[in-house]
Amino acid sequence: MPSLRNVAAPYWGEFIGTLVLTVVGLGATAQSLTSTSVHKTEAISSSVAWGTGVTLGIWVTEHVSGGHINPAISLARLVFSGFSPRKLAGYVVAQTLGAFVGAFLVWLNFSASLADIKHLDPGLHPATGAFITSNHVWPGLINEITASFVFVLAVFAISDQTSQAKNIAPLALGLAFTAASLALSSPLQLALNPARDFGPRVFAAFLYGVNVFTDHSFYFWVPIVGPIIGAVLGGFVYEWLVKRDAEYQHQLEEGTA
Repeated sequence: MPSLRNVAAPYWGEFIGTLVLTVVGLGATAQSLTSTSVHKTEAISSSVAWGTGVTLGIWVTEHVSGGHINPAISLARLVFSGFSPRKLAGYVVAQTLGAFVGAFLVWLNFSASLADIKHLDPGLHPATGAFITSNHVWPGLINEITASFVFVLAVFAISDQTSQAKNIAPLALGLAFTAASLALSSPLQLALNPARDFGPRVFAAFLYGVNVFTDHSFYFWVPIVGPIIGAVLGGFVYEWLVKRDAEYQHQLEEGTA
């Protein structure tokens, strides 16, 4: 009979992996926000940091939990890859809590600098930019769906048993995340991960008020719904189009089709 520690291991893995992802990504974002100088390379450095966070988060947890560190990926795995429905809720909670604690650790590191940011205009406190994404609703939704589609398509392709990139999957997935972020938006506007935005958004609400949920026409739902739609589409395209066509071509080569 498995022990409680064995049962809990995948959930702890998702918690810790998402925490690592969030600390690295939000830390880079907070550093850019609190820097006294403005750099044109800010989007590049933040995108690279988030991609590195993906790589480290997966490396830490893939042997324990599969390294999802993203509710949208967990859901796509449920739909297309046989991930257990009984684990889904636990994974999502663990991922969101990991992102929340990651936001807290970033705040501890940058609290003094964030406190120096002046709140001169009505609306969101500028320091919330260290924790949450923000955009207009419909452009933001399109960005989230498109970028998540590209990223999760790469996730399914790279993690496929027949993929030559499987042995370096964490690194390849980090590069895929960086590419999607750089190509389609700014890390300040793009989540690709519901937990990455919602966990830190809840933390930011304690610091700066509940308008982190109401600002920009209740934008908070976009980084939740957009990545889920994009992830399911990415999983569908790979499993039902790319993979099946590749299997058919392989059968043709072997003369078994």
